[in-house]
Amino acid sequence: MLVHVFRGLASLQLAVSLLAGLAAVLACATLLEADKGREFAQWYVYGSPWFVGLLALLGLNILAATLIRFPWKKQHAGFVVTHAGLLVLLVGSIQTFLCGIEGQLTLHEGDRADSVLVNERSLITARRQSKRGGVSSDFFFQPGPVDWQEGRSLDFGVSDDFGLRVLKYYRHAQETTGWVSDETDYEGPALKLVLFGPSGHPVAEDWLIGNAFGGQAVIEATKYDLLPIPMQSMLQDFLEPPAGDLGTGGVLSIHYQGHMQRVRVDEYIGQKIVLGQSGMAVEIVEYLPNARPTPKGRFVSRGEQPDNPLLELKIHLPGAKQPVRQIALAKLPLLNLDAVHGRQYPVKFWYHHVGVPPAPGAVFLQTPDGNLYCRAMVGDSYQPAVEAKEGDRVQLGSDFSVTVAKHIPFARKEVAFQPVELGPGESDGPEAAALVEVIAGTDKRQLWLKRHDQQFGMQRIFTGQGPVELSFDYEQLPLGFSLEMKELTRRLNPGRVGNAAFVSSVRLVDAAGAVDRQHEISMNEPLVYGKFTFYQSSFQKLPGGMESSVLTAAYDPGRFLKYVGSLMICVGIFFMLSIRSYMFKSVRSRTRESSGPEVSRLLLQD
Repeated sequence: MLVHVFRGLASLQLAVSLLAGLAAVLACATLLEADKGREFAQWYVYGSPWFVGLLALLGLNILAATLIRFPWKKQHAGFVVTHAGLLVLLVGSIQTFLCGIEGQLTLHEGDRADSVLVNERSLITARRQSKRGGVSSDFFFQPGPVDWQEGRSLDFGVSDDFGLRVLKYYRHAQETTGWVSDETDYEGPALKLVLFGPSGHPVAEDWLIGNAFGGQAVIEATKYDLLPIPMQSMLQDFLEPPAGDLGTGGVLSIHYQGHMQRVRVDEYIGQKIVLGQSGMAVEIVEYLPNARPTPKGRFVSRGEQPDNPLLELKIHLPGAKQPVRQIALAKLPLLNLDAVHGRQYPVKFWYHHVGVPPAPGAVFLQTPDGNLYCRAMVGDSYQPAVEAKEGDRVQLGSDFSVTVAKHIPFARKEVAFQPVELGPGESDGPEAAALVEVIAGTDKRQLWLKRHDQQFGMQRIFTGQGPVELSFDYEQLPLGFSLEMKELTRRLNPGRVGNAAFVSSVRLVDAAGAVDRQHEISMNEPLVYGKFTFYQSSFQKLPGGMESSVLTAAYDPGRFLKYVGSLMICVGIFFMLSIRSYMFKSVRSRTRESSGPEVSRLLLQD
C-alpha cells in the first residue's frame, strides 16, 4: 500500500497536474491583484494556508520523484541537483511566508523613524491603572483586506478583570456622527430640525446642538439658537423678557436661589446690588457697548455703537475675601467665566440690550428638567414663547415653518463608521475602523477606533476600574537603527506630465554600530542595511505644499535559500544537458559497430 502511495507521489501525472494547477492559480492571482490590489491577492492567495499546502504537495512530489530513482547513477546527477534546487527554492519561499516582514515608513523632511509599520498586522493597545500600577496591554491581530461579515468577531479573552473584543471591522471606513441619549455623560441637548417651505414640503434639515454656553445652527440662511439654561428661574426671563425703555445700558436679570431680580444698568453702574436675603451682592463694574477681548484676557470697547454690549461684573459671596469677576454678554446670554474659575457660581445673568434685536429664525430654550420652549421671529419681533414638543410645527416668517423632529434633552455625540466600497482597480481608500468592546470588571463599553488616525485612532473611556486609553494602529517593529529624511526629490517627465523618478535622501544613524552616513534611495537603487532592504515606493502630498516619502521596508529570511535553489536548478539543468549530449555521442559511436537490435537496446537502456 505504501509503495503505491509513494509511486503516486512520484508520478509525472501528479507533477503535471500540480504545475497546471499552480499556473492557473498564479494567473487568477494576477488578475485578482490588478482588480483588488496586492493586499487582497496576498491575503487570499500567496499568504493563504491552501497555497502553502499546494507548494508543500509540489515539494513532496519533487522529493518522491528524486528518491524513487535511488540508488542514483552518474547520469542522474543533473536530475538530482535540479530537483534538490527546486526543494531548496520551495523551502526558501515557505520561510519567507512564515518569517518575512514587509512594512512602510512615511517620512517628510526632518522626520526620523526607528521602527517600521507592518501593514498586514494591526495592534490595539489599552493603557489603564490596576492594583499593580500602570498597565499596558497589546492585542495583535490580522484583520485581512475585506470587511468582516455580520456576526464575525474576535475575542481576546479576559485577564486580570480586563478583556477586549473586536465586534466589527471595516477595511475602508468613513465616520458618521449621531447623537444618543445619555443622562450621565452628556454634552447638552440636541434637536433635529426640519424646515418646511411655503408648499408645505420639507426643504432642509439639520441638528442644533447646545452646550453650557448655548448653540447655534444656520439652516437655509436662517439662524436657530439653543439655550440650555442652568436655572429654572431663567425660563421666566425667556417667557417674559423686559419690555419698554431699556435705557442706554440695557437691563440685567440676576438669577439666584430660584429668584430673578432685574435692574436697569444705567442706574447701577459702579454700585452693589444686594440679592435679597442671600447675603450675596452683585456689582456692575463697567458697561462696554462694543466689547472686544485683549490678549491679557480683559475687554475694551471699540467705540460707543452698541454692536456687542458687555458688562464687567463682580460677585460678592458671603465669607469670601475677594469678589469674583464675571461678565454678561447680550449676544450670548449663557456665556460666563465659570469655566475660567473652575467652578459653578450660584449667580447667573441674562443681559438684555436694544443693540441685540431679534434675528430671523427661532430661539429654543431647554430647562434643567429637559422641557423645551421656543419663540420665533415673525415680522420684526418675537412671537410669545410656547412649549415645543417633538412633531410640533413652529411658524416662521414668509410662510416657512420648522418642526422639532427629534429632541434629546441630554445628548452625547456618538461617532460611528460605515464601510466604503472602492471602485474597480482602486486600492487606496480611507483607513480601517473597528468597533471594540472593552470589558473592565463588570463594565462593558463599546467604542469605534480608526486605525492610524490622529482624531479617532486614540480614545479615552471611563469604566468602574478607572480611565482606559485605547489606541488602534499598525504593528510596529523596531529597526535597530534610525532613518532621517533629509530631502525628497521628485523629477517629472518631459512636458511635466507624470513622475519620472523619486529619490529620497536619508541619514542612517546606528549608534550601536557607530554608523552615521547619508544614502540616496531611488526606485532602482534600494538601501540595504542590517536585515532590511528599503525601496522607494511612492510619495504623498501634504497640506501646505509639503510632500512625504513612502519607503517600503522588507526583510526576506528565505532570500539566500531562494538564490541557492535557483543556482542549483541552473547547474542541474546544465548537467542534464551535458550528460544527455555525452550519452547521445556515445550511442552514435557505438552504432557504427553494432547491429540493428543492438542499437535499439542501447537507445532504450536507462
